Amino acid sequence: MKLFLIGLPGSGKSTLGRELASALKLRVFDTDAEIIAVEGASIEVIFKNSGEDYFRKKEQEILYQLAEENQVLISTGGGTPCFFDNMDYINKKGISIFIDVPVETIHQRLIGQRIHNRPILEGKTDEEVFLFLKQKYEERYPFYSKAIVHIKGSNIKTRDILEELTIKKLV
Repeated sequence: MKLFLIGLPGSGKSTLGRELASALKLRVFDTDAEIIAVEGASIEVIFKNSGEDYFRKKEQEILYQLAEENQVLISTGGGTPCFFDNMDYINKKGISIFIDVPVETIHQRLIGQRIHNRPILEGKTDEEVFLFLKQKYEERYPFYSKAIVHIKGSNIKTRDILEELTIKKLV
């Protein structure tokens, strides 16, 4: 079994990924964490020093490597499905799950946690963060909507995902 969590930054992919992997006895990987480990630098530094094109190519390389593993759950970066043929590749290799959290909720999470180590949000006011997230959601939705499973809500729990996977007879 291979599960891929997709969605905007701040949607809860990393947290839900760890919990879901534990419940299903899968190994869990986070593409952003893997890139950081391989590059020996934060995503912010990678973006700053090497640019987004370099980062997206590295992201695809890591995605392809992880997708060769068995019994895994992979939490992807928010933009991963939107570049190259990544979304089609994800669906070919396993079960994609779109964690669809309202932009307002994600905004409150990011502002509430004061997460500023995300290069896409750096230097933005609270209002600019909201508008940015809204724009990214609209741009990325056509890719995210190709997911095999779509879980929508402000407070998605692991049990919600498990229930949907069971209903669709995917686990």
